[in-house]
Amino acid sequence: MAIGLPHGGVGWDPLAFSAMTAGKRRGSFPSARRSTRRVVLVIVGVVVFAIVVAEVAADVVNSGAIAARVAAQTYVAEVVPVIDESSMLAATMSLVRNGTGSLDRTGLEADLGRLVAGTSASVAELGTLGVAAPISRSAQLLKATLTDRADAARTLTGAIELAIGPAASAGGSAVSALPASVVRARARAATLIINAGGELMSSDRDYRSFVTSLPRSSKSDRLPVSKWVTQPALWGAAPVTTWVAQLSGGAKLRIHEVLSIVAVTVQPPVVRITGLPTATTFATTTSTSTSTSTTTTLTTIPGTTTSPTTTSTSTTTSSTTTTLQLPPLESTSVLPPTHQVSVVLVVANAGNAQISGVWAAASVVAESAVSRNPGSSSPIHSTAVGIGGLAPGSSVEVTLRPLAVAAGDSYELWVSVGTGQLPARPVTSPSKGVGQTDEVRIRVASE
Repeated sequence: MAIGLPHGGVGWDPLAFSAMTAGKRRGSFPSARRSTRRVVLVIVGVVVFAIVVAEVAADVVNSGAIAARVAAQTYVAEVVPVIDESSMLAATMSLVRNGTGSLDRTGLEADLGRLVAGTSASVAELGTLGVAAPISRSAQLLKATLTDRADAARTLTGAIELAIGPAASAGGSAVSALPASVVRARARAATLIINAGGELMSSDRDYRSFVTSLPRSSKSDRLPVSKWVTQPALWGAAPVTTWVAQLSGGAKLRIHEVLSIVAVTVQPPVVRITGLPTATTFATTTSTSTSTSTTTTLTTIPGTTTSPTTTSTSTTTSSTTTTLQLPPLESTSVLPPTHQVSVVLVVANAGNAQISGVWAAASVVAESAVSRNPGSSSPIHSTAVGIGGLAPGSSVEVTLRPLAVAAGDSYELWVSVGTGQLPARPVTSPSKGVGQTDEVRIRVASE
């Protein structure tokens, strides 16, 4: 059937056009349904993936929080012993500050040495901890706490050494009667002590800030209380000035330098002693001398060099026949035939202060030379050796180089200890300053 079109063209049939388009629409429905299902599946997949990622992220975050909490608790557990050691030194500081009347110079210096050594050890131990603080500010505060205490201990030690030294101890007790140099020395000591107190109070504040800076998860409540200054007023100007006066005027805190000869031994050993009083008997004895080693912290006023110094005495232990107590001047110690004699001394620091520059010397003069030529001076053979420093209460055994003697001759033997430069000439009389000189008559048996 022909379809009529306007204007003389092919004919137009509305019914046919409608049927044709309807058929096309019916053919497109299955394709649309397939596209919708695909979109739904993609959306479901994305949601599932997001859930999985969220779960994994939550697990990672949770495990990180657990690890951080464990690390913080480990840090607190590690610093507890360091803080405990520092806190125990507070009792020593209190004894130094409040126990002036009960301490002598040796005890006071020993306590100050413990403070300096202990506080320095705490700083060093913190530096080798090996566990990081949960917060960097916490680490800074704890380091500042221990460093301030170490600085205060050194400052206080220098101040007290100045207060009990000769510069501040001279003169009377009344301020008006003191020389200007003594007043200045005491004022300087007081200033240093006040500075030390300020450092200690600063360390207490830093420690409190350290504890509060830690997170709760670190269990910071396990940290001990650590407070060095319980009475801040004691570190004020007026109390400190009074304390310096007590230190400077304390009789037990004054320097007593006593350097003595404890024993004299000669080699070869004495075989007998003649010329002893009838009421006196003499028996040779065996003496064993063991040396000591003392570490002393020499602290100077801040601004000068400060260093710990170890004074080690001889480590030789000997067993010899010795006089121990020197025989009377009227007696003579007889030696076997020999061409040289060695002198062994045991020297002790019986005072309460370090003695530096110690030396020992021995000299012999032959009596026969004087008898043969009375108008001439007798030749003297001598020897000397430097010992170094001796701490209070320590001793050292010293063997001097041999001295030439002749069999059958008698000699005057002088043994001496002193301080300062090594003697360049024979020592036959007491030296100036700290020291001791003893005289012994010896005779060498004939061959």
